[in-house]
Amino acid sequence: MFVPEHHAGMIRLIVNADDLGSSQSRDRGIFKAFAEGIVTSASLLANGPSFASAAAEARTCNLPVGVHLNLSEGKALSGPVGGLTDASGNFPGKTGLRQLPGSSLPDGKGIRRELLAQIERVGAAGLVPDHLDTHQHCLLIPHLTEAIIEAAIASGITALRLPLPAEPVSGEVPEGLTSELDYYRACAPAVCRALRKHRLWSPDGLWGMPLLNRLDITTLTATLKQIPVGTWELMVHPGYADAGDPFGGPEREVELTALTTPSILDLIKTRDIRLTSFGACRCAC
Repeated sequence: MFVPEHHAGMIRLIVNADDLGSSQSRDRGIFKAFAEGIVTSASLLANGPSFASAAAEARTCNLPVGVHLNLSEGKALSGPVGGLTDASGNFPGKTGLRQLPGSSLPDGKGIRRELLAQIERVGAAGLVPDHLDTHQHCLLIPHLTEAIIEAAIASGITALRLPLPAEPVSGEVPEGLTSELDYYRACAPAVCRALRKHRLWSPDGLWGMPLLNRLDITTLTATLKQIPVGTWELMVHPGYADAGDPFGGPEREVELTALTTPSILDLIKTRDIRLTSFGACRCAC
């Protein structure tokens, strides 16, 4: 069982906005939540439709960014990958990715090439990524874990998200998410051991996984009141509604409101939660 590392009575919290670069509506919400709310960093999709403008704005406002490694949605940057993409380089979707052969990678060299291409594109945009995380938590897929760790080491990025749900197992979970959370909890300990083996850093766990599409002022307040001593990450998805984005419904704006509301900022101060980033935590270790 994984036991979180404690940090001299402190609560350190990285509030990371996922999917920067997926759409301009999403990006505007993330930058607002960083400027006016509690978001401290974001994960950038190197193959996202709005990558270029998102990267430029991140440089302008000094938003700490990581690379949101993506092997499931959109198109590969490095061209077709045997057994993973179609002939045009399109990724297979979340379900297709999880159905890859369990014993080995279909094209290990191709997957590693694609991971490095995504990291290199973020760097070429003038950004210095301070962490890696994986779209739809594909780090937890056993035969991808080592490839992602190798990409981290090769690129000199020593902090990664640990997709270990921090909420109590007995907590309220929306219908349909129970099996997902069970999957995350089953796979995360092995990933944690692999990260430690390679001296890679990660937070103690990830809050917000059961709050997908239902993070509002009430659920965010309850979550912030639960977080114990340690160094943690809170995963969030703020944005503005976008009819052209399958994940761009009104829930994005509800989440944005929660992350920028004064009562949330006050609660952070009352609990003496130290808002931080992956880079700041890694440097402090």
